[in-house]
Amino acid sequence: MPLRYFEVDVPTKHNDQPGIHIFVGLADDPLAARNAAHDAYDKARLLHQAGQEIPHEFVSGWGARGLRPDWDLDWNKATAAPWVIPHGLFGTRRTF
Repeated sequence: MPLRYFEVDVPTKHNDQPGIHIFVGLADDPLAARNAAHDAYDKARLLHQAGQEIPHEFVSGWGARGLRPDWDLDWNKATAAPWVIPHGLFGTRRTF
């Protein structure tokens, strides 16, 4: 199966305020996307805790830009779906 872009939405909580953290990257299917996003987040947290720079993206092509170490992410409620470009080419919506 060819790789395509997926969006992984993970519910967050910070100071009792709900939110969502969004990851986007290439994967075979929604489960692989969730796993890749979670792996990128875990790696980014470890690098942050060690005082090291977080790369734009990891070898997997996924990254955790905008890491907020004090946010609680609920990976059990994370969802993944094919990513839709919000402002497609020439004003049309496109999917990958």
